[in-house]
This record gives sequence, C-alpha cells and structure tokens, in this order.
Amino acid sequence: MDLQQLQYFVTCIEKGSLTRAAEELFTSQPHVSQVIRSLERELGMTLFHRTGSGIVPTDDGERIRFYAKNALKYASMIKESREERRTTRLAVAANPSATLPLSAAKYFMRSADDGVNLHYTVCRIEHIMDLLEHRQFDLGFLFLPKDRVTAFSRMIERRKLVYTPLLESDLVICSGPKAPFYGRESVEPEELDGCRCIQPADDFFSLEDLLLEHKAFHSGKCAIRKQIRANSDNLMAEILRKTELSSIGSFWQKKERFESELSMSVINGFQGQVSFGVMKREGAGMTRPAEEFLETLLEDLNDEGRVPGTGFPAD
Repeated sequence: MDLQQLQYFVTCIEKGSLTRAAEELFTSQPHVSQVIRSLERELGMTLFHRTGSGIVPTDDGERIRFYAKNALKYASMIKESREERRTTRLAVAANPSATLPLSAAKYFMRSADDGVNLHYTVCRIEHIMDLLEHRQFDLGFLFLPKDRVTAFSRMIERRKLVYTPLLESDLVICSGPKAPFYGRESVEPEELDGCRCIQPADDFFSLEDLLLEHKAFHSGKCAIRKQIRANSDNLMAEILRKTELSSIGSFWQKKERFESELSMSVINGFQGQVSFGVMKREGAGMTRPAEEFLETLLEDLNDEGRVPGTGFPAD
C-alpha cells in the first residue's frame, strides 16, 4: 500500500466518479481503475459500488476513507515539517487573553520580512506544560493566582520547566452592554453571587477560584454560574458582546485599548492577586525570534505604564 493508492481512493470518493477522479488527478480512467483494484486486492475488500451514475463507497470503503484521509493529512504534515526546517519558527502557547494577541500581532508585523513562521495557540495551563515539555512549543504565557505561583513552580520542576513572573495584575470581571456590571469601575465580591459566566476550561489554576478565598464564597453563600467553557478568545468576545454573560479573569492593558462594547471592572479585594508570566524549558537558551517576541511584550508592558515584575504603575 502506498500514498498514491490512498490519494486515488479518496479522490474517487470525493468526485463520485472514476472519470472525474482521473481528470482531477491528471491521469486516465483506466489507470485510476487499476490503482483502485490493486488497493482492493491488497485490503481484501470491495471499496466501491459501481452504479449507472458513478460510484459510491461500500461500508468498508466509508471506514477506510477515515483512515486514508488521516494518513494523507499526516504525510502532508511530515512534508511541511521538512519545509519548516528552512524557515525560522516560533511557537507560542497562551491562556485565553484579550491582550496578548495584540502583542503577538505587533511582533509578527515586525518579523514578517524575516521569514518567521509564527505558531500561536490558546489552551489550558496543563496543555501549555505538555507542549513545552515535549519541545513542541518555545514559550508559554499564562495567568496564575498569585498565591499559587510557588506551588506551580515546584510542580513544573520535574518537567524541567521554569516560570518567570512578568507582572502582577487585578482580578476583573469583563462584561458587555447587556451584563449587569457593564461600565462599572469595580464590583464587590458579594455582587457576583449567581453571576452567569463564560470561562476557560477548568484547571487547577483557574483564576475564578481566587474568589473561594473570600468569606462569602468560602462559606458557600455565594457562587458563580459557569454556563459556557471555552478556550476561544473570539467566542468569548462574541458571547460577552451579545449576551448577559460575563467573564472573570485578568488583563494588563489600559481600558482604552479595549473595544468600547466591553468593560473591565476590578473585583475589590483582589487587586494585584494575579501573576502574568512566561514559561520555558529549564536551561534552554531562547532563539532570536523568542527573544524578540518577549522584547515586544515587555515593550507593550512598559508602554502601559507597568513595571515588569511588579505590575504597579511606573514612577
């Protein structure tokens, strides 16, 4: 069995005809038939029913189509990986954030002429750890409850990873025009009782868990309702704009930078309780693209009047 057989097979299914498949593959119909027959003999099964109007896959054919398409996809990824060796690659993983993508876009605009191939993915902290540990990604950016930074740093030691805090930020609630906290400068924790939220997928370091330290939540008198779990920045923004749901998280850019449709309200008592920082492999030197990405981010932090490592306004 070879990739050509699988490509012919998948193309025949997509076109529904040996003749149309031959046209797509720039070959003859008899040649396509020959390749399909050889695949059927090798597998010991019939892959197509021949009809007056073309061909349709058998039950076996439908099952084999799934595997064949995946085999072709992975073969293509292997070829792309070979091509990527000729380019400069930077892979960044991050928590959902309304602010970090702005720095990522700024970095890419500066580096595009240098042929940098940027990979940017949004995911949970556990996934960021896996991507870095297995050398699939270069940098991870995350928001952590400040009181769990020490525990987190110890946890990642065995994975040969290190976390460097860049600044401290506030716990906030982000809302759209239909939400009850929209336009508020701040809210009291007790006001969040019953608040309907869209939150990133749960993990051990979820920021909303900071609220459990407040007496109202600790006693069980208050609770938020997590109606949607999503690690998509776009979905989160759309939900906030169009529904009454809010989102509990953090940010480090000035409110003026956000869309006028959304507002950020500080949750009183939780100022400076979120650590934003970068994670990388222990002892691994950073590539030039990674250094430039981090430089761009630090530049944005300073532009916002933040001092990296403290989160407090610069003097």
